[in-house]
Amino acid sequence: MPSETQQPARADAKSIETWMASYISSVIDVAQDPFPVDDRFDTYGLDSVEITIMCGMMEEEFEIEVNPDQVFDHPSVTAFSQHLAKRLDERSVAA
Repeated sequence: MPSETQQPARADAKSIETWMASYISSVIDVAQDPFPVDDRFDTYGLDSVEITIMCGMMEEEFEIEVNPDQVFDHPSVTAFSQHLAKRLDERSVAA
């Protein structure tokens, strides 16, 4: 049995963006191809509960703490995914 803890797979901004676009499309029940990743979150009609649920699911998927308040600082799928990818990179460098 290995003694090392396996590190989570690294996620880049594009993979996070793809995950978020798929998640939001399913929540708003609209297939948009291509998904408007540069639109502000409020244009999708997501409420604070849906944003909080999405952030919780992202914590599980990407193994990083995701504060729903950060959505206001990075208000599009592209901006938020870049922010999370940067945090993941910083975490892997620090490890």
